[in-house]
Amino acid sequence: MTLCVAWVRQADNNEELVFATDSALTGGEKWNSGIKLFELPRKDCLLCFAGSTFRAYPLVLHLISSIRFNAGLQNPHTDIVYVLEYLSELFTNLVKGVISEIAGEDIHELRSGAKFLFGGWSWQENRFRIWELYYEKVIEGFIYKEHSASEKSRIASFLGDPEPIVGELARDAYKKLMIEGDFDRKLDMEPIIVLRNLARDKAIREVDGSLQVAKVYRSGTSEFFGVYWPSVAGLPCLQGQEFKHFDKPGVRYFDPDTFEVMEEQLPEYIGNLDALSALEDFVFIKDCYPDGTLKDDLSERERDRLLATFQAHSYREFINDLKKALTGAYLQERQEG
Repeated sequence: MTLCVAWVRQADNNEELVFATDSALTGGEKWNSGIKLFELPRKDCLLCFAGSTFRAYPLVLHLISSIRFNAGLQNPHTDIVYVLEYLSELFTNLVKGVISEIAGEDIHELRSGAKFLFGGWSWQENRFRIWELYYEKVIEGFIYKEHSASEKSRIASFLGDPEPIVGELARDAYKKLMIEGDFDRKLDMEPIIVLRNLARDKAIREVDGSLQVAKVYRSGTSEFFGVYWPSVAGLPCLQGQEFKHFDKPGVRYFDPDTFEVMEEQLPEYIGNLDALSALEDFVFIKDCYPDGTLKDDLSERERDRLLATFQAHSYREFINDLKKALTGAYLQERQEG
């Protein structure tokens, strides 16, 4: 039981491939901290699954091992289409070799217990690509179909289990969300908003647990993100696991309400810019905050520079305040002694 989504996000004049899923695993017992989104030994692609954990995990582990020990599959010059073909053949051979004859059971139903979303950056075609992989009874093997669209259209793929309930529910919610907005706007974080809403809905037990999120960039690299769950007031979570604030993994974390990276949030308004006049980058800060309000067309380079400036300033202020406090306490202790 799950909901997976993959889409090509278009923001800040850039494109990136985003994968996201919930963390619920079932199969006799229910876990809300199961890993369902996988980093592969090559960084230009991602894989997630819906359906039977018992069926999916052995297949995924075989794939990870195969890529790790296969120089051809690890070679960045090997396009992900070749990896896709290998993946389909590997999964087919595994289920046909292991699941052959089981008394009283439908062999094909057992083999088709898990479905997958696979996608990444194709350097040969210079674009992101997403496929759904599933077992087909007629050919007794795993086949794939691509989720694609025209160059100017949005690409978003939902994979749910059970499909008639979760999949259709997610697609209907997504269509409603897009129709209510500007239909011509580029696709941003709308698919994960659908996933978040379903995961927060206590009436939908099929989708549960914190969200798992990762991206593939045009550089052929991937990045996994944490999320505070179920809100920004909650604890940091990564790959379904909950952490205390002091021992959280060193990744970037999303605010699940805004889907902004929390460490990258900038103040929308600065009431007293002159208080920052001593900073070396003061002229740059004033240019980014005309009339005290953050300008809308901020570039990624400008955003990164602002973040670094504010973080350095905040740290210096913290150290200065700490020194003052320690000095004051020391002097008071000397006077009292």
